Amino acid sequence: MTLQDRGTPDPIRVIVADDHAVFRRGLEMVLETEDDIDVIAEAGSGEEASALAVASEPDLVLMDVRMPGDGGIHATRVIKEALPDVKVLMLTISDDGEDLFESVKAGASGYLLKGISIEEVADAIRSVHSGQALISPLMATKLLSQFSAMARRDERREDVRSPRLTKREMEVLTLIARGMNNRDIARELFISENTVKNHVRNILEKLHLHSRMEAVVYAVREKLLEIT
Repeated sequence: MTLQDRGTPDPIRVIVADDHAVFRRGLEMVLETEDDIDVIAEAGSGEEASALAVASEPDLVLMDVRMPGDGGIHATRVIKEALPDVKVLMLTISDDGEDLFESVKAGASGYLLKGISIEEVADAIRSVHSGQALISPLMATKLLSQFSAMARRDERREDVRSPRLTKREMEVLTLIARGMNNRDIARELFISENTVKNHVRNILEKLHLHSRMEAVVYAVREKLLEIT
């Protein structure tokens, strides 16, 4: 009996992109044991990952950062430009703060290090697919350091007042930063899911952001979210 026959949602269609074939195939074998995750393809380079994504339109790409050629960050940018709704979750050995920062700018919805367990990878895929943004505490600290470096570089620039968010938009932004999806936010604030979507759209437009992940970064920088 299939998932559809049981009335459950279709499995999450995933592409695994990593230049290490043994790791890639091992991860694929483990993820295939999950009923709600379907690995539809694997890629060994950034170019291959972006080409496969455009051709097959997966739900999510599990992307390494450092691969031959243009690498995972460039591939993420290509995928998000062609397919904005496709989620990209970075899974990498790179704990470089700049790699994290550039991944977020490229449109990644999460950044996790390869030290996590296979079970955590499956849960991360589900969370990102549902609309949450994921980042490990260690990498969040590095991201804050990256912002501090940016602030020092910009000290001589004219101070520009940040766009003002309404009280409700601030509430929504704070809940996004806590990892809630639109449905959870709607329940928390006793408003409709469509109203939440409108608030999210307004927040991104006012702050000149492109994704929920960037909104989380903004919330951390503005100390709306404490990283422990």
